[in-house]
Amino acid sequence: MNIDNCIDEKLAALDQTLSTNKRIKTFFPDKKACDEPIPYLDVDTQDEICLRMQTGEHITRGATTIAGWLVGVPSSIFFTVFSSFTVLEAALLFFLVLLPLLWDLFSPMPYPVIFNRRTQEVYACFKGELYHIRWDRARAIAYEDYTVNQYSGKTNVGYLEILLQGYNDPDKWIWANLSMPLGRTIEMQSSLWEYLRSYMNNGPWFDEHGNPSESDSYNRQLLTAYRKNTKQRLKEKRANIRSDDSTSRLAYYAFLVWSPMEFLKEWVYAMALKRSVRTWPKEVQERLKPNGPTTSLTELQQAKQT
Repeated sequence: MNIDNCIDEKLAALDQTLSTNKRIKTFFPDKKACDEPIPYLDVDTQDEICLRMQTGEHITRGATTIAGWLVGVPSSIFFTVFSSFTVLEAALLFFLVLLPLLWDLFSPMPYPVIFNRRTQEVYACFKGELYHIRWDRARAIAYEDYTVNQYSGKTNVGYLEILLQGYNDPDKWIWANLSMPLGRTIEMQSSLWEYLRSYMNNGPWFDEHGNPSESDSYNRQLLTAYRKNTKQRLKEKRANIRSDDSTSRLAYYAFLVWSPMEFLKEWVYAMALKRSVRTWPKEVQERLKPNGPTTSLTELQQAKQT
């Protein structure tokens, strides 16, 4: 099945399932989607070689470690000051402190969708199977629906999906989700696709119009604006302290006390992300290295078929 047939099938299915007020938009690598490229929270990392999409692990990874340490560290201090360690207490601290840390560091992470500028293709891995598409053949689709409940009323749900081909099974195609759909509109998803398109076509760095740039300031500014680290949040809360507002000072000191847990969470996520790269198929690992090959998986796939 070719790309056009896959898109036709997707559009036909959407036409049947979405409401009469549906909105659908198809995206292409060589056609501008909108005027302003915006990464929102969906772009995790970006450099000269590749761009990794977010998987939501930056929110949950490290939470188990924090929960264990919040119990284990005070218990350790108590045993040290007021009691003596027994084998049972030492085992308990091991399970509360070390085991959650090892779990967060070494438990499998979901594979992100990766855009590789050097080889000009897109990778994803689902259920142990590798998928890819050459960038000039990439097709994406955005469509919008909504959910209604008694608590939040009507909420927009906007999906952005890219069509990918199986590496070991070229006849198998999937639609991979590129972003969190809840609260999104087609306009927002268009801005995200334009960011990805600008990265692949004009990147790795570009300006607010998607034009090539020698500086990475615009990209770093956007990524920072939508996802601040603990150090930046501490600076913001300190700068927001006002003499006439005791709440602002209390909020700063409360976050200052909690910040070691946030730093720990960030470190755990960074280490787990670095380790997860080594779990990709070797063909992808090689192409993510600084001096990796420039041949694409499509070329390898064609060589295997011949």
